[in-house]
Amino acid sequence: MTSCEPSKARTPGKIDLSAWVVAGRRVVSQLLTAIVNENLTPDGMISIDSVNSREAEIVLDVLPGSLRYRARAHRALAYDRLLVIENSVRRISETEQGVQDPMRLLADLLPALPGTAETRAQFIDEILRTWSNHAQSLSFGIANGAKLATLPFGEAESALTDGHRLHPCFKSRIGFSPSDNLAYGPEFANAVRPIWLAVHRKLVTSRAIGAANAQDRAVIAASIDKASRREFSAALASMVDEPNAYHWLPVHPWQWERVIEPRTVAPRADSRIIFLGTSQRRYLPQQSIRTLSDMSERRAPSLKLSLSIRNTSTARTLARHTVLNAPIVSEWLRTIAFSDSFLARTGVILLMEHMGSAVALPEDDDPFGGLTGALAAIWRDPIDIFLTEGERAAPFALLTHLDHDGRPAIEDWIWRHGAEAWISALLRAAMLPVVHLLLARGVALESHQQNMILVHRDGLPIRIALKDFHDGVRFIPSLLDAPCPSLASTPVEHARVNPNSYVEASDPEDVRDFMFDALFGVNLAELAFFLDRHFDFDEHRFWLLAIDVLREYLRENDSARAGVKTFRFLDPSVAVEDLARRRLKPDVTSGRLARNPLASLGGDIEMFS
Repeated sequence: MTSCEPSKARTPGKIDLSAWVVAGRRVVSQLLTAIVNENLTPDGMISIDSVNSREAEIVLDVLPGSLRYRARAHRALAYDRLLVIENSVRRISETEQGVQDPMRLLADLLPALPGTAETRAQFIDEILRTWSNHAQSLSFGIANGAKLATLPFGEAESALTDGHRLHPCFKSRIGFSPSDNLAYGPEFANAVRPIWLAVHRKLVTSRAIGAANAQDRAVIAASIDKASRREFSAALASMVDEPNAYHWLPVHPWQWERVIEPRTVAPRADSRIIFLGTSQRRYLPQQSIRTLSDMSERRAPSLKLSLSIRNTSTARTLARHTVLNAPIVSEWLRTIAFSDSFLARTGVILLMEHMGSAVALPEDDDPFGGLTGALAAIWRDPIDIFLTEGERAAPFALLTHLDHDGRPAIEDWIWRHGAEAWISALLRAAMLPVVHLLLARGVALESHQQNMILVHRDGLPIRIALKDFHDGVRFIPSLLDAPCPSLASTPVEHARVNPNSYVEASDPEDVRDFMFDALFGVNLAELAFFLDRHFDFDEHRFWLLAIDVLREYLRENDSARAGVKTFRFLDPSVAVEDLARRRLKPDVTSGRLARNPLASLGGDIEMFS
């Protein structure tokens, strides 16, 4: 058995009952956490009493006099969050009992929640699927017997089971059956072999850093083994007169079977699309599921492939304009980084999206638009090509992961280097490059855990890698300290369906919040709370360290100090995305205001501004 193979039999129908219970408790706690923090119930239903400075008791009077819920919650300093403690939720009716079934909780509370019959039904489905998928990962996932900090990056990325700890639908994967989840979910480390197609240039648009409006053949060659390339080339030459008129496109096998094959019969019949086959390369899915790491050649590009599923409330297809913008944004960010002495000193790595290809069929072939965004790919740098001797890479989400034995994955790192030294190094490595890009250059990155990789040496943070630029940047053109990139515009229909998906903005607070919610609201807030709970490192002290690191940085960067004022970086409140409300009321796009942990702890705010 290799390090990237599950430690238990993979039979989808046999989920361990204990895993089902543990998963249920996790979903219950996150669901109730979202309901409480997002104020989703009518006024007066929820009361909160302090137990002490760090813990509270939550009471929900669902049906006064006949049905009540009680739960205990940790108080997180950042954003004034209440985090419901797993296995603390009690249902009180004729009897009192613990709650480990999120469907029971949801059935009781759903009438009090916002939304329509349709959105509530979808929410129920996402909660149920999250419960089932998480139980499956706990039953069969490779993390069951692994210490994640010892694994290579690709295997560690696959093994993470935690998901988004603030999202009630953290593992919904709507569209996957249990068998699909087992075959293609990252936690199970099953090899994925993409389907390769050749698509006539009349149907496909490609852009690449190395070839402006075409495919970069060197990128294609790096993605397919030599034997398969020869086989594919010979097959294509035997079927068409102009092989060079075709772009090569990888397709996720689930996407091919469920979406692409049945909807491309006509273009395949007249050879506008050619099925080439699968190469010998083996890939592992990353946390996003649709992005695949090449395990046969770790220095080869990673593939981000359209996947017509919905996970954590987001469709995992790839909009055409974002695919075509991917290499443009990547090259633009690289130019900024190369010209910036501070970023050069941080050693920040930008995982470039070197090429994107997107297919758009004529209306006659796709009258209902079922293939819109469903047949596209982005080629991205792997982390391995950037690591120097002694450096190792770890997913940022690993920092708050508990191994199968219940011990923090980073425990050895903290004891080896000391908590305060380790945290200070982490803040300098992970926080400053992202903050600098916003305050000094005017560029916000959505650098949540999935989009950030920690590079360490013997567990000590050294630098970070950032990724996912095709739709993970936001800026105001007039506030850029760099030339504005020329991007493909966002289609009106895309903006209507995805109102929060855009690059160019007009409101400085909007740009700030785009970055702030990911970096501080997710990455650092979760880490601060985790260190408090598992290493007894006071959360308040964590944010004081963050302020100290920021103060030192701002003292030496005039342009960044100006950016503090421009982007209102230390406002008392910042916007936080409402994750459950977004599922129940999709038309609500603005988040709620929460206390800014930097403003409340900053002290010398005047010096910063």
